[in-house]
Amino acid sequence: MKTIVLLALINFIGVSTVWGACRRFSGAEQIWSNPSLRFVFIGEVHGSNETPAALRELLCDALVHGRHVTVALERPSVEQADLDRVVTAKDASAAVARLLRQPGWRQGGFDGRASKAMLRLLLSLREFQTPEAAVPIFAFDVPSVGTRPGVRDEAMGNALLAIHQKRPQDLILVLTGNAHAFQAPTFGYRPAAMYLPQNERLSLEVTSNGGQSWADIDGACGVARMGASATSGDRLREIVLDPHLAPFGKVDGILSLGVATTASSPAVGKVSPSPLCRKKFVAEHHDSSSRGPSSKLHPLSAQAHFFYMAVSVNSAKAFEFYP
Repeated sequence: MKTIVLLALINFIGVSTVWGACRRFSGAEQIWSNPSLRFVFIGEVHGSNETPAALRELLCDALVHGRHVTVALERPSVEQADLDRVVTAKDASAAVARLLRQPGWRQGGFDGRASKAMLRLLLSLREFQTPEAAVPIFAFDVPSVGTRPGVRDEAMGNALLAIHQKRPQDLILVLTGNAHAFQAPTFGYRPAAMYLPQNERLSLEVTSNGGQSWADIDGACGVARMGASATSGDRLREIVLDPHLAPFGKVDGILSLGVATTASSPAVGKVSPSPLCRKKFVAEHHDSSSRGPSSKLHPLSAQAHFFYMAVSVNSAKAFEFYP
């Protein structure tokens, strides 16, 4: 049954589109036309359908404008070989099945980073693997040593620098949690973006008109409702280089999706035994299934789940959970 579902997903993604048909973001041209840029951070709230899809469209648009592009994803570097197989192997179904056996997808894929939307993104990158312009993909969440605050961000920043050394002429599109894309210390340490040359990097914080996301907050994972940002409000599908529009954190501007987001559940589907975060989620919300969304906002911790807090810190609503 799982194989049938995977093949159906692959067939759906496999419909080819020419690069000129990509759906562009208004304002993106100012990025593609800047020859000094080498890193463009797309700082997201994990777990939506719309942001991974937007990255594919940005890649398409950059190629149309003549840029050579590399894609960097906040995935564990131990997955690199399996990610490459998903993007390049003739047997995509077998490659996907192998990737989904990775711990980061099977046991640890419940925080929104290993979603069905992320898998769709990986499969969509297959259409860009041509002899004329193959698009490399890199996992930059490398193992870090030590327990001091910020050690993981430092390792990720250095990993991105290493990717740049391998692909010095490429523009690197970086999809990551928004806190890693900030350009000023937030919790007493430098985010990953700050390890890159200032004149070669640009950070965009993803905003939406509210909606839902699959989130893991305080150890409970499931569908959460997000409030629209009071600073960016309901906007069109556009890129605006205005730091004041970002909900939180120092960035160069926003990538406005122009829609309310929808939640993307884990690509691996239901697993047995159920992960602890799902058990906690179900236990906390078992009595709400008959009456719809809980009216009580979920408490947010300041640091561990900053990715999710950032999009709603200036909003009247933060997150509501669904069973």
